[in-house]
Amino acid sequence: MKGRHPAGLYHALVAATLWGLSGTVASALFTIYRMPFLSLLVVRMLLSGLLLFILFRPAVPRGNTALLLTFSLSILFVQLTYLGSIMYTSAPTATMLQYLMFPVVVSIELIGGRISSHPVLYLTMAMALVGIFELSTNFPLNNFSLAINPVGFVLGVLSAITAAIYTLLSRTMIRNFGATTSITWALLIGGVLAIPLSLSPSLSYFGGLAPGALLPVVLLVVFVTLIGTLIPFTLYIRSMEVISVTRASLAATVEPLSAAVSSLLLLGVVLSPLQYAGGIMIVCSVVLMQLSGRA
Repeated sequence: MKGRHPAGLYHALVAATLWGLSGTVASALFTIYRMPFLSLLVVRMLLSGLLLFILFRPAVPRGNTALLLTFSLSILFVQLTYLGSIMYTSAPTATMLQYLMFPVVVSIELIGGRISSHPVLYLTMAMALVGIFELSTNFPLNNFSLAINPVGFVLGVLSAITAAIYTLLSRTMIRNFGATTSITWALLIGGVLAIPLSLSPSLSYFGGLAPGALLPVVLLVVFVTLIGTLIPFTLYIRSMEVISVTRASLAATVEPLSAAVSSLLLLGVVLSPLQYAGGIMIVCSVVLMQLSGRA
């Protein structure tokens, strides 16, 4: 039985912190070095998947090709919409928007009859909706107009929806093939499928990249791949081997805080107090949902 193993909790906390920092580094690539987010998407997925394969040598999942392809597409679209949202808004905003995945998952579970309705669930979903409204509009200072880039907002919401689909699919994938095998092959397949999308902008970008910018770009991409993807994925998987999914999910709520603090310190990105309050409401709705034991 999974309990309160401190090492598992620390692994989940470190993973979430690195994910938040990774978003900030990705934002630096987009804003300072003008790297197309599609280029980072492909490099991040393929390199992470390749390194996971080298480390763990998972066998090719067999028996359910449709599930594997669907799961790979889900992780591809999670990464695509999340990185796109960072490019058009900021790492803190994109991360907070993606955390709407938890209310989305609960809504799907409620509609499907997998969990029973309860006032706590409706309260937390209402908190999440108010939070996203405040984060995106800065109401009442900005009236009812969007205070963030509309494209970034749409991509952020889509990242929450695709992350919810990925989360629901991962249960069956991990049960059938194991966590490491599922994630490794999904990253590799998803990365290969994304190559046609990134080929043109990547060739244009790297062809015109100034020689002095090449080393910083390579180092930042390696950071996003190793520190921001490979290590946190591995730590998070290991954390769920010794602690419950609920405790791991609660620990993962450190990610928006990490993104907000690192973006402030490294890039000088500052949201308004009301937008921070909206983000806090989204995270609190996730925490309350998990603590209630209803999700």
